[in-house]
Amino acid sequence: MTEAQINNKPRGSRWGRRVAWGLLAVALLYGGAVVYMKTHEADLVFVAQISRLRPVGQLPDVATAVALPGPQSSSLFAYVMPAKADHDSGYWVLHLHGNSVSAFQEEQIRHAQQMSALGLSVLSFDYRGFGPTPGEPSEQGLYDDAAAAWQWLRARGVPADRIIIWGHSLGSGPATWLATQQPAAALVLFGAFTSIPDVGADTYPYMPVRELATIHFASLDRLPQVHIPVLVAHTRADKVVPYAHGLKLFAAANEPKRLLSLDADGVDRLGGHVNGLYENMALLAAPLGELLGVPLHLQ
Repeated sequence: MTEAQINNKPRGSRWGRRVAWGLLAVALLYGGAVVYMKTHEADLVFVAQISRLRPVGQLPDVATAVALPGPQSSSLFAYVMPAKADHDSGYWVLHLHGNSVSAFQEEQIRHAQQMSALGLSVLSFDYRGFGPTPGEPSEQGLYDDAAAAWQWLRARGVPADRIIIWGHSLGSGPATWLATQQPAAALVLFGAFTSIPDVGADTYPYMPVRELATIHFASLDRLPQVHIPVLVAHTRADKVVPYAHGLKLFAAANEPKRLLSLDADGVDRLGGHVNGLYENMALLAAPLGELLGVPLHLQ
């Protein structure tokens, strides 16, 4: 074929080939992203490695480090922080923390201190694979770890109706599940999601997240099965889990229930997702106290 013949080829056919190659490249990139999401789902959901890299804080003298017997002879590293004797409501918080953190880092220890200042004793622990706790995280694994922590409190004489199951962000999934399995005084959800597929669809709106997901933490579906008081706290400017998730969870919960909407976007870089509630514990005192039937106040 001569150069003249090549140059005389219809421009439409050349443009069509370019479009076809472009579409193929997009399809390959999209397919690669789908394969990556499918094969790395656990890594995307459980950001446990970062929790092992964060510096460990100093536990206050009132706190005691403990190892909880976990499933299959494993141990969950934890600490207890009792409320002050002159400011003890008699209630315990079973604290299920958020993603990419360890209960032993400075910020999380401060969260426990802020709960303690409300007159609540605290058990805070690391799930398998998080912080110093060995193992690999999984949805069922976090359920089992939450149940083991609840059993540990019960074995030490804490009545079930004095245990507040408290789930923050990732911890809201196992917290809601635990509340369907065991009796408790109340369920507190902060920065909670309706489900992992829903969060994934918010984050990757052009990906088939719902079809790919095998990790669910389906809290929205489970909440109607929870028959203890529920308090949902969420910051309006949350950049990790949109405020709409909190509203949907609250709507699905049975009475008695309370919604605490927080304007606390300035307390961290994530719209208050991390510290919004803990830095405003005074706002929690009245609604949580109403649900528990006891007066709560910060000391």
